[in-house]
Amino acid sequence: VGQLEYIHLSAPFVAVRNKEVNLTAVLWPSQVGTVTYIWWIGNNTEPVITLEGSIACTFSREGINTVTVQVSAGNTILQDRKTIAVHEYFQSHLLAFSSNLDDHNPDVAEWRLDVSRVIKNSLIQATGVREDQLLVTVLPGLPTAAEFFLLPDKQLTEGKPEKSSAHLDQLSEVLLSALNQNLVQFTLRPGVQVTVYAAHLSAAPLVDTSENHSGSAMLMLLSVVVVGLAVFVIYKFKRSQASTSMRRCRMKKNKK
Repeated sequence: VGQLEYIHLSAPFVAVRNKEVNLTAVLWPSQVGTVTYIWWIGNNTEPVITLEGSIACTFSREGINTVTVQVSAGNTILQDRKTIAVHEYFQSHLLAFSSNLDDHNPDVAEWRLDVSRVIKNSLIQATGVREDQLLVTVLPGLPTAAEFFLLPDKQLTEGKPEKSSAHLDQLSEVLLSALNQNLVQFTLRPGVQVTVYAAHLSAAPLVDTSENHSGSAMLMLLSVVVVGLAVFVIYKFKRSQASTSMRRCRMKKNKK
């Protein structure tokens, strides 16, 4: 069992109002004996105390909410804080970058915050999307990845879910079109030009369509029918052979 040296609060960058999200405190080293977690969530003045490193919560108010976790292990007390943007609706998409960005990524929070601002400005310049409708966060780790979040225009979509969805679809198309045409670039430092791409995780559909399910079911049904017929034919053939053999035996006995 070692002494607690570092903690990281893992939390979503954006959350949907009144929808449950998970907060997790990651410890290093992971084995530090008995640990107490004290959580301050949003505007709640009373903290929540747990012995587990994860907690689920919801946010009823739109806007920026702060969550803080304080971890006590032995004589050591450490804390981490995150802000979560809470909205009624949003759309998000992952971003990838030209490989030269990885060479300059120290994988520290301050660098990610600075580069997030640069990426956001580049997206705004390339597409004309309003600043208050776009959030960008660079994700920890390598290779460098990020995520952008599109927020609906409150004046256009207040209380109209279907309008919010259509509005966000339009904004998403504008951004993805610019990204797919390599129009979003930024200069990290003199001589280092980085291109931003829309990340394509998989060419295959993530969810089977109902037609595929129907096709698979039909194929399975046909397979069962074919196998059943084959078994039936083999059974009849063997039974026929057995009957023929028995008749031959009887004929031989009669001759004797």
